[in-house]
Amino acid sequence: MMKTYRIGIAFFYHESHSFSPLKTEISDFKNEGYFKGKQIVKAYKGTKTEVGGFLDQLSKEKDIEIVPLLCAAATPSGIVSKEAYMMIEEDMLTSIQQASNLDGILLALHGAMIVEDMFDPEEVLMGKIKSQLSPGTPIATTLDMHANLSEKMMGYTPYHFGFKTYPHTDMYLQGINAARILAEHVRGDASYYSAFRKLPMMPPSINMRTEEGPMKEMIDLAFKMESKEEIANVSVFGGFPYSDIPMAGASVHVIGRNKKAAEDTADFLAKQYWDIREEFIVKLPSAKEGLQLALSLNADKPVVLADISDNPLSCGSGDTTLLLREMIEANVPDSLFGALTDPQSIKACTNAGVNQMVQLNLGGKTSPEFGLPVPVIAKVIALSDGVFCNTGPMNKHLRVDVKGAAHIQVGEVDILLIGRPMSANDPQLFRHIGIEPKNKKILGLKAKNHFRAAFDPLVSKVIYVDAPGVSSNNLLNFNYQNIPENMWPLKSPTYSLH
Repeated sequence: MMKTYRIGIAFFYHESHSFSPLKTEISDFKNEGYFKGKQIVKAYKGTKTEVGGFLDQLSKEKDIEIVPLLCAAATPSGIVSKEAYMMIEEDMLTSIQQASNLDGILLALHGAMIVEDMFDPEEVLMGKIKSQLSPGTPIATTLDMHANLSEKMMGYTPYHFGFKTYPHTDMYLQGINAARILAEHVRGDASYYSAFRKLPMMPPSINMRTEEGPMKEMIDLAFKMESKEEIANVSVFGGFPYSDIPMAGASVHVIGRNKKAAEDTADFLAKQYWDIREEFIVKLPSAKEGLQLALSLNADKPVVLADISDNPLSCGSGDTTLLLREMIEANVPDSLFGALTDPQSIKACTNAGVNQMVQLNLGGKTSPEFGLPVPVIAKVIALSDGVFCNTGPMNKHLRVDVKGAAHIQVGEVDILLIGRPMSANDPQLFRHIGIEPKNKKILGLKAKNHFRAAFDPLVSKVIYVDAPGVSSNNLLNFNYQNIPENMWPLKSPTYSLH
């Protein structure tokens, strides 16, 4: 009789910004995604996510029983409250206890979560999960490219699979990779070793796209190393530079079929990474300069002004107003700004009704230090409940709820209002309420790089602008207290492999 192996699947995902005023509470996880047991299969089956990859790969394995545990995710924001973390940790550990006799666990993490009074909660969680399992029970994780990782975190398992794309379009693939290797391990078909290198550098993420530039160079090297028989997987982590923690920064992780191959490959990649660090630094135009540049172009498709400092997926509040103010003053026909987080204005629009004029004070409510509210007289064009499904490629088919939406016009400018912070990464955010972004001349987007997976085919050019915000590209704007003392680019440390 064939032995059946019981594999638990779980997901605990948050990217935490030490300098954001928005603390992340349990309600933020409930708003984004909080699923237990069989709810997980319903929520993630068929989605191009890590958990979707877990489910699809394990479903192909005839000797595997899938045991769904707990999935909790919240939009990037400020640090997670201790109360919220403890509730989720308790639910996670309880689900493992109730499952009992697991042969392995697949765990999707971000790698840059911070909790009140806890710098490295994912490492703490991994330790507690290991204590619930029989000795030797393997865990495999997926991790965001922007994870801040510690040696201790890496010590729990050799099986860590970082995203190799930014925008993150390979989450599903890394879920499959993690599930495949974990299945090999529980059957005893293979054993692996890992090597980890931490570098004293926090590259700004604006120039970390994997289509071009220095991170593409690193990922190309990672794939080249993986083509060698003795190397099973290579992850290059950029780190999340808005985390004021001792384990902040970039790193390299290698899974090899022998220890020497893993160590040598990690050394080689770490040296290459360090040598090209200066290529991550870029200077950006101001909002006014960016808009003037956009208007000077004779483009046949929309030009994007990316308001990167308020990108919600970098923990921005989604309601800073400098770029919005510039676009309203310019009053360019066929221009679109979105999405601006402003539930108060949505309520006023709902009370007024479609086709009505309404007086609003747009944005500037969460972070007025980055731009005061903009007083306008607007026409309400359309209203919606804010629920749609991504068309991808990033997080394809995943259901999204932005807690209400309103399409308004101020002069010649179309503006999309939403009820909670959400990066403008999928065109369906606009299309679900009747706005077609590809028909516009200027797109002012609360986004950084993820949006390019879906928007690059629709637009002619992307101009990143340096407007004020909690996710500024200039790391000198932040008062770090807990990162290692010598950290590039704030200082100029030396680095040696040993």
